[in-house]
Amino acid sequence: MLIKELIADLDWGKPREIQENAIRRLKEIDDEDIVLLAKQSNDICHKGCWQNAALVLKLIDYPRIKPALPYIMQWFQDINWPEVYTIIEILRDAKPFELIPYIEEASKRAIIDEDGLWALGIVFLLEKLELNHKINSDIYNQLVCLSND
Repeated sequence: MLIKELIADLDWGKPREIQENAIRRLKEIDDEDIVLLAKQSNDICHKGCWQNAALVLKLIDYPRIKPALPYIMQWFQDINWPEVYTIIEILRDAKPFELIPYIEEASKRAIIDEDGLWALGIVFLLEKLELNHKINSDIYNQLVCLSND
């Protein structure tokens, strides 16, 4: 079965046994395919798949998911999206110096886009991981201001 079909089987609208089979098989995927689980709002992994995609990413664990970090930062565009807390759990295993560049890049995009909801999500992530004092203070202050708008 193709990776894309397995990811489609993560959809919460599918029967539980199909979802469980997909989870079991996807945790063994090649490293280069892990990013497909982390990309949101695409034809492969849509909102109905995110909950189980986060579970698979957790089963794969850090550091294997490191190539997916730029895409994982997109999960914080709305902290109400499914399984944001699971993603935070996964990121707890990463070293701060590994995460900060990705968080700062996502922060810059949120600031440029004037996306207050994403800024709020990044501030939430930083506080949960206790990294708010490790990020560039100018970026952090801009995120806080933007998230309060």
